[in-house]
Amino acid sequence: MTGGLLIREARKRAQLTQTELATRLNSHQSVVARWETGGTNPDFDTVRNAVRAAGYELDVSLHPTDEHDLALIRRELRLLPYERLSSMVEAVRIFTAMSDAARG
Repeated sequence: MTGGLLIREARKRAQLTQTELATRLNSHQSVVARWETGGTNPDFDTVRNAVRAAGYELDVSLHPTDEHDLALIRRELRLLPYERLSSMVEAVRIFTAMSDAARG
């Protein structure tokens, strides 16, 4: 997510127009519009200040990356189309058998 999208989301949640947010920031509507449309990329402090001006706080945290899904996608993409289809058919067969067994 870009800084401009964060600003737009905060502004919309606060039910502010671009002009109203710009006024709170001592700026101009056109500046807010450029941020939100990607015409310019606001720096971190600008994003934080704009979000605060909309009445929200920006929380940032770091999380370890989880490459598990990416690894699964890469593995599937190495397969030929008929191999992927066969794998999906087998998965459906297994899930159907598990569902039947659970029903008794």
